[in-house]
Amino acid sequence: MTASMKLKFDKYWGACNLLMAIASVLYPRRKFHIVDICFPLIYKDEVAQENIKKVKNSLEELYAEYVSLSLQESSSNEVHTSGINSSSSSTQSQSLVITGFDRIMNIVREKEVKSELQTYLDEGVYIPDGDNNALKWWRNNSLKYQILSKMAVDILVVPISTVASKSIFSVGGRVIDEYRSKLNQKSIEALICGGDWLRHKYNLKQKSKVAAEQQQEITLKI
Repeated sequence: MTASMKLKFDKYWGACNLLMAIASVLYPRRKFHIVDICFPLIYKDEVAQENIKKVKNSLEELYAEYVSLSLQESSSNEVHTSGINSSSSSTQSQSLVITGFDRIMNIVREKEVKSELQTYLDEGVYIPDGDNNALKWWRNNSLKYQILSKMAVDILVVPISTVASKSIFSVGGRVIDEYRSKLNQKSIEALICGGDWLRHKYNLKQKSKVAAEQQQEITLKI
């Protein structure tokens, strides 16, 4: 049992939760400092550097996907606008012609101009006076970080779920079996609402945890 728990412990502390790490980087008070400082304290030296590199690469890949999505949206909007203004199609076709100089300037712009992600990471951390709302900060800076703010909002709104440590390292079966875990959202909502309606109809109240323990002790004594 000890050997089995040791394997699960090493796997738990060796794995990197990329979503949690990227969410911490997108928190303006921490940025990438939280990863650089905490990972060497949590993981071994080799594993820490590997996970730091993994977080950087994943963050850049995710940002690149949002950039491509933004370009697709802008191109579709341009096509829609050009379809509406069909009378000026000849003028638009001339403006859409890409010359060799335009290609050179695009390459120079990609090399010289920093991306929103790099600009965000290079700037200092945000020290709030009293308000500590990260989503509000991204909303106020959405004009400066038009693409990165969308990515930050999509990640920071993901609800965080926790699991008890005894459930993680337990070598036995899970408390919730496969039948209960397969309930869909409507079934769970119906069960919860049905229980509330029945308790309200018959004027029943849920017992608190302390009252339930006291009743159990009395039953055991009897």
